[in-house]
Amino acid sequence: MQMIRLTQSAHRAAPPARLLGCPVTDRDGNVLGTVEDLLVDAGNRRFRLISVEHGGVAGFGATPSLIPVEAVHGVADGHIRIGRSSAQVADAPHVDQTRMGEFCESLYGYYGIAA
Repeated sequence: MQMIRLTQSAHRAAPPARLLGCPVTDRDGNVLGTVEDLLVDAGNRRFRLISVEHGGVAGFGATPSLIPVEAVHGVADGHIRIGRSSAQVADAPHVDQTRMGEFCESLYGYYGIAA
């Protein structure tokens, strides 16, 4: 599976790009971070993952988490709400860019979503 980052594509001006920089909260309203990028499955041209950056200072030392778009429970007033707790997001599998297909299967399984 090949993933393309929206910010590195020719489609950066596509409507979903408006989500870049939006705050992301968990199901209880706790801030998880901000949308750093959206990842598109190059094979089927479908948005699959949200890259959420959290921690760090002034952009340095931030840690990205990838969350399946199917875990989004709402987008309103420039905020994205994930239907999971912050602990569940923190415990999700960490990205392995060299084995993206296996990583996505693991991540979707963790979230209980069919890939």
